[in-house]
Amino acid sequence: MNSVDLLGVEMILGPQEIIPLHGSRGKQQVKTLVGDMDENGMPGRPLLVIERDGTYFAWTGSHRLTAAVEEEFAGVPCYVIPESAIIPYGVTADQGHVEDHERLAIMRMVGDQFAIDLMGQEGRCN
Repeated sequence: MNSVDLLGVEMILGPQEIIPLHGSRGKQQVKTLVGDMDENGMPGRPLLVIERDGTYFAWTGSHRLTAAVEEEFAGVPCYVIPESAIIPYGVTADQGHVEDHERLAIMRMVGDQFAIDLMGQEGRCN
């Protein structure tokens, strides 16, 4: 694993600006999140997002993102990494990886500890 400074930046993005890598896989989970977000706002950690020329791809949080769109949130917390950080590993923001554990492995190669922690918290990485 590389040892690098943090490559990403924390920012607020409109949920409509973010392209999920896949649709939400759990309709009941989204429904529960919508109810919770209606009462408490955006839950949990920031979304891990990869930016390519002003286009944002969500690497985590597809359910939270879907719920934020349904709730018409103005913004969601994101940790944004430039696509240039992952290209040396043979992937792009939206190609070359399918599973969360593959994206976690990429973040480990990149070496951004905050991004590694965000990916590691995804349930399907374990």
